[in-house]
Amino acid sequence: MARKSLIKKFRDVSIARKLYFTVGIMALLIGIELFTLFFSIHTLSSVRAYVEGEGLWSKGQKDAVYQLLKYGIGHDENDYRQFQSYLSVPMGDGKARIEMEKPHPDLAVVREGLIQGKNDPDDVDGMAHLFLRFNKERHLARAITAWGNAEKYLHLLVDISDSLHAAVRAGKPQNEINAILEKITPINQQITIQENDFSFSLAEGARWLENLVMRILFFIALTVEVSGLALAILVNRDIQKGLTEIIEAAKDFARGNLYRRARVISGDEIGTVAQSFNEMSSQLETKINELEGAQRELNTYALELEMKNKELEQFAYVASHDLQEPLRTLNGFTNLLREHAKDKIDSRADTYLRYMQAATLRMQDLIKALLDHGRIGKHQESQMVDSYQLLMSVLDDLKTLIKDKKAFIQSGSLPTLRAHPVELRIMFQNLVTNAIKFQQPGNNAYVIIEADQTGSGWQFMVKDNGIGIEQEDIERIFIMFQRLHMRDEYEGNGIGLAHCMKIAALHAGKIWATSEPGKGSTFFFTVNL
Repeated sequence: MARKSLIKKFRDVSIARKLYFTVGIMALLIGIELFTLFFSIHTLSSVRAYVEGEGLWSKGQKDAVYQLLKYGIGHDENDYRQFQSYLSVPMGDGKARIEMEKPHPDLAVVREGLIQGKNDPDDVDGMAHLFLRFNKERHLARAITAWGNAEKYLHLLVDISDSLHAAVRAGKPQNEINAILEKITPINQQITIQENDFSFSLAEGARWLENLVMRILFFIALTVEVSGLALAILVNRDIQKGLTEIIEAAKDFARGNLYRRARVISGDEIGTVAQSFNEMSSQLETKINELEGAQRELNTYALELEMKNKELEQFAYVASHDLQEPLRTLNGFTNLLREHAKDKIDSRADTYLRYMQAATLRMQDLIKALLDHGRIGKHQESQMVDSYQLLMSVLDDLKTLIKDKKAFIQSGSLPTLRAHPVELRIMFQNLVTNAIKFQQPGNNAYVIIEADQTGSGWQFMVKDNGIGIEQEDIERIFIMFQRLHMRDEYEGNGIGLAHCMKIAALHAGKIWATSEPGKGSTFFFTVNL
C-alpha cells in the first residue's frame, strides 16, 4: 500500500517537478559515477607511480652497492661519493615513509622525500594520498611492511659503508677490508627479497583495486540506467495520453482542418498545453483567413503593378522615340541652315546655331542614358563570367581613348564569378573611362584594377591618379545628373556613376569611393551573387 501511495503521489506532482526530480536523480548518480571514475583513475595512477618509484628505489640501491664494492677494491673516494649519491634515492623514500606513518604527517616533508627519491613531482601528491588512505588495506599494508624491512637492511648497509670508509681511510690491510665487503652481499640479497615482496604485494593491490573499481562502476552504471528507465516510463505513461490527443489534433489542423481542437483531459501542464493549442488554433484560423485574403489582394496588386510597369516601359520607349524624332529633325535642319545660309548669317548667328545644335545633341545623349538606365538588369540571367576577359574586352573597346590619353592600365588577377555580364561590362567601362578622363591637363592616367575575395563574394577596386574628389562631394557623384565640373572642363552627362550604383545593387553589392583632391580616387564595388 505504501508503495502504491508513493507512486500515486509522484503521479500527482506537476510534470515540471517530475522532470526536475528525474534529472536531479540522474545528475546525482552520474556525478557519483564520474567522481568514482576520477578517484579510481587518480588512485591507479598513484599505484603506477609507486611501481615506477620501486624501480627507481631498486636501481639506486643496486647502483649504491656496486659503487661501495668498487670503493672497497679501488679505494677511490669518487666511488664512495657515488655510493652516497645513489643511496640518497632510497633514503629519500624512507624519509617520506617514516613521515607518512606519523599520526599527523607533514606533507611538505613527505613531498621533499619522494622528490629526493627521484619520483616525478606531479606524482608525489597522489602517492602520499594513496599511502594515507589505503595503508590499512592488506595488500598495501604488506607492501609497506616490505618497504620498512628493506630499509632496515639498508641502514645495515650504511653502517657497513661507514666501517669500510673508516678502514680504507685508516689504511687497513686489504684482507680486513675484504672481510667487511663480504658482509654486503647477504644484505643485498635480503633487500632484493623485500623488493620482490613489495612489488608482488603492490601488483596484487592494483589488481584488487581495479576489480573493485570495475564492480563499483558497473553497479553505479546499472543503477543509473535502471533508475532512468523506470522514471522515464513512469513519467511517460502519465503524459502520453494527453500528448497523443494534442498531436492528433495538431496533425488534423496541419492537414487543413482548421476547426479541429484538442480535447482537454487534465488540469496539469498537459491540459494547459491543450488549452494553449486550442487558443493558438483559433488565432491561427483567424490569421490564415486574413492572410489568404491579403494574398488575394497582393496577387491583384502584383498583376496591376506588372501591367503598370509594362505600360511605363512602353511609355518610356514611345516617349523617347517621340522625343528623339523632333530632336533629330531639329539637329538636321540646324545643319542645313548652317550649310545653306552660311553666307547670309553673321558669326553671332552661327554661334547661336552651334549652341542650339550642341544642346540638341546633349538632349539626345541624356534620353539615351535614361533609357540605358532603365534597361539595366533586364538582360539575361546571371551566369559565370571571367571578369578578366571581360575587362580585356572593355579595354580593347577603349584602346583609342587609352592611346590618345597615353593612359597606362594595370590589372591584377581577376576572378571568374557569377554576374550579369552586360551590366558588369558597363561598370568596368564607366569606371575606367572616368579614371582616364578626370586628369590634370598634361597628366598621363595610371589606373589599377584589382579584386579580393570577401566572405560573401568579391570586392573590386579601380584606383587612379586623377584630380580627386572633395570629401563632401563623394556621395553626390552617385546621384543622377550630378556633375562636379563644367562641360567645357570635362565632358559627360552625369549619369555614369548612377548606372554603376544600380549595377552594384543588381549584384547584391554596393559601390563607394575614397579620394583626396589632387591625389586620385579609388572606387570599390562588390559582387555577392
